[in-house]
Amino acid sequence: MVETIINMVVKRLASIIEKRVRDEVNLVLNSAKEAGSLVSKLKMIQQLLDDAERKGVTDPQVKAWLGKIEDAAYEMDDALDEWEMKIHELEMEGSEDVSDCWEKVSSFIQSLCLCFEHVVDRRRIALKIKELNGRLESIAKENEDEFKFLRKLSGEKNQDSQDFKRVLETSYVDKSKVKGRDDDQKFLVSKLLSESKQGNDIHIISIVGMGGLGKTTLAKLLYSDFRVKEHFQQKIWISVSDLFDEIWIAKAILESLNQTSPNLTEFQALLQCIETTVSGKRFLLVLDDVWKHDHKKWEPLKICLSKGAPGSKILVTTRNESVAKMMGSVDTHLLRPLSDSECFALLSEIAFEKQKEYHNILEAIGLAIANKCSGLPLAAKTLGSLLRFKDTVQEWNNVLSSEIWQMEIAEIEIFPHLYLSYNELRPAVKRCFLYCAIFSIDSEINVNTLIRMWMAQGFLLGESAEKMELKGREYVQDLAMRSFFEVVDRSGHIFSCKMYRIIHDFAQFLTKSEYFIVDSTDDKGITAKEASCPYARHLVWQDDGTASIPVSICSVEKLRSFLCENYLPADVLSTLKSVRVLNLSHCRLQELSPVIGNLIHLRYLDLSYNSIGELPITVCDLYYLQSLILEGCEYLSKLPEEIFKLKNLRYLVVSDMSDAASIPQGLEKLTGLRTLSCFKTERGGSSLGWLKNLNQLKGHMSIIIDNLNEESDVIEAQNAALKNKNGIRSLRLQFRGEVRMDVMEALQPPPNLLGLVFEGYIGIEFPRWITMSLNKLKVFTVSHCSSLPPLGNLQSLEELYIWSIENMKYLGREFLGITGDGRAIAFPKLKSLKFYSCEEWTEWEDIRVEEEEEDVVSIMPCLQELVVSECPNLKALPHRLLRRTPLDKLDIASSVLLIEQFKSRGGYEFLSPRCRVLTW
Repeated sequence: MVETIINMVVKRLASIIEKRVRDEVNLVLNSAKEAGSLVSKLKMIQQLLDDAERKGVTDPQVKAWLGKIEDAAYEMDDALDEWEMKIHELEMEGSEDVSDCWEKVSSFIQSLCLCFEHVVDRRRIALKIKELNGRLESIAKENEDEFKFLRKLSGEKNQDSQDFKRVLETSYVDKSKVKGRDDDQKFLVSKLLSESKQGNDIHIISIVGMGGLGKTTLAKLLYSDFRVKEHFQQKIWISVSDLFDEIWIAKAILESLNQTSPNLTEFQALLQCIETTVSGKRFLLVLDDVWKHDHKKWEPLKICLSKGAPGSKILVTTRNESVAKMMGSVDTHLLRPLSDSECFALLSEIAFEKQKEYHNILEAIGLAIANKCSGLPLAAKTLGSLLRFKDTVQEWNNVLSSEIWQMEIAEIEIFPHLYLSYNELRPAVKRCFLYCAIFSIDSEINVNTLIRMWMAQGFLLGESAEKMELKGREYVQDLAMRSFFEVVDRSGHIFSCKMYRIIHDFAQFLTKSEYFIVDSTDDKGITAKEASCPYARHLVWQDDGTASIPVSICSVEKLRSFLCENYLPADVLSTLKSVRVLNLSHCRLQELSPVIGNLIHLRYLDLSYNSIGELPITVCDLYYLQSLILEGCEYLSKLPEEIFKLKNLRYLVVSDMSDAASIPQGLEKLTGLRTLSCFKTERGGSSLGWLKNLNQLKGHMSIIIDNLNEESDVIEAQNAALKNKNGIRSLRLQFRGEVRMDVMEALQPPPNLLGLVFEGYIGIEFPRWITMSLNKLKVFTVSHCSSLPPLGNLQSLEELYIWSIENMKYLGREFLGITGDGRAIAFPKLKSLKFYSCEEWTEWEDIRVEEEEEDVVSIMPCLQELVVSECPNLKALPHRLLRRTPLDKLDIASSVLLIEQFKSRGGYEFLSPRCRVLTW
């Protein structure tokens, strides 16, 4: 995806020219004119990229042409970085007037060369600008002489490559060749036969899934089902394909209904004819393979079709969940991948057709090969066809050991289906998707990490980190809606994503000259990947410490991503001249070389789970650094003293800091921080007041608070102004020592807080904000405190975890928030209540008999799960209270007296028969 990097460079160049005009800065040797010429050439090339990139999928010469452009664009991007870095250095030194800085370093940007060491003389600058313009002229001339790509005008839609065309499907299907769809068919038949009708709207059912998953095949099964045939008076099958041409679709519907082609051209006349034809008749319309979601085109057809008899249905198949939503689907059926065994059944039926006598010998290999299919029936059929003519164990093993993306049959049969979905993506989303080829197969990718990597590569253009984050989440959602990602959703937000193996293979196929995952510990080794790859930009290096990176794999100095697993090759850091993303987590590092400061383009640095005691001061020279990840660095004694120099730092992720660790003054100057996962106060060192201006913080934050019992501590806690940091959704307050109550009151969190951990507090009284201000709190953990606050009034609380409350022997009504007589509702939304390791706890007060009989209290009306674990001295549970809850699960593991009570059957009397009791 050359277009993304070209777009980024064009915007940066245009910004420089605009700054020159605005600030009236004089650039040497007409360089502004030359820079403008570069912008014009790049924009012209941009118009050709859409056609070129489609053809480059299958044409090596075109791919090489694109590589030249991308190579030049990357060099420009590096040069822009270095130029801006020089500006920053001169401004930091304060040694010269800003306009003088522009006069000196402007020569750097116009040269657009990689290695800036000094401000070069005018003649040399002019020669380099001329050379670059000539280079772009040469690239453009190659198109004119040889390729003649079609120019894409503004607003013009993507067209499919001639090599990848959609196939129009009919409704005919061989049922004997379909595997694993019985449950889907049964469920959807019941939906089709239901008589429900949504007001004046027709009932629409959608089948959604990735290409090759079998949506159309399932629709054919439904269409030919005898119950469906008997139920509907009219059945229409329309293969919609790429264009949602409403006039063509209307004509096709009429042709199917009347068995003749209508002699009409006006859309209105066609709609009237359809309305007349379907009126009073119960029909089934299948719209197979709908891609576009144009509500204006669909709505008139939908209104017209709603005139059919009650029970009429429209069945839609689509790869995009947003299409299903646009069409007004009442039921959206997300089609699951087949299991490995179902894929094997499909594969083996084809593969063993000619050599059934080999079935027992080859079955184990076939099962392993079926695992490559990621549940796609298309992949199973394709691999089955490949294996059908292979008669020996060795030939089957060869297929098993090969990557799917390296197989010609996958390129011909499987990937075209995926390419059609891929080609529907916006260029920027395509680039973000392709970057995921760098992750290992089946790895769960944290969405925040992924977005920060995209940001580091410049894929998310935006004015602020917040806008780039929003754009990144939009892209993740888009990929998930189109079945490129399988997502894990937590609390309404996409937390992580995975790629089906076949999708990962497809991404590797499209990026095979740019992305590499090399395992030096593999016997097959790197020899298969040692071909010269001048355009390689992203490398995952998996090493046990016995190998060095072969020069033949790539030009290491051009890498923009380097993800190292297990062991860092010697001296590699000094060669990574262009790297943006550097992941050295789990590399057994005890120290980090000061040479890290020379990687001036670095935006993302992950040093997690290493034994580093101290970061070199040169880390603070990384002007562009956006993300610094130090999770699990338990030996880290402090953050670097000059951290304030990292003006672009947005994400600082550190684990809970050790007692010896310290935070340097200057952190408070990083007002652009979006993530500060841990902050520690210490007497004579970091104070809460440093958080005053960090109002862009969001997500989770942990604050470790040492003895705060002086008057000055109150002022610092007030200055921290936690209640104003509305982006923080989850907060952990860990107390180490005595804390004054007025300090506690000043630590009031923001009102939108969803999760709170209260740990180590030794006071008897609790701040008022716990029960009065946390109206949206859903999850609360109280751990290693001396007592419990009254929590029953937390109106939104759904999960409550209580760990090791030191002095809790008796749990009374105060905990429920019930202080007197009268009607009360305690814990109105609580679903899960868990107690762990409360060893002194002996009694839990029950509600009174009259309260139960008169129904004057409502306590935990939504409680589904109760856990009382390792509470050995608790004698009994509050029977009357729990009898009023819809409890589904009771876990009393390691609570000795409770287990004895239940073993004697005495504890079951107050439980619903549906409640499961766990006693181990």
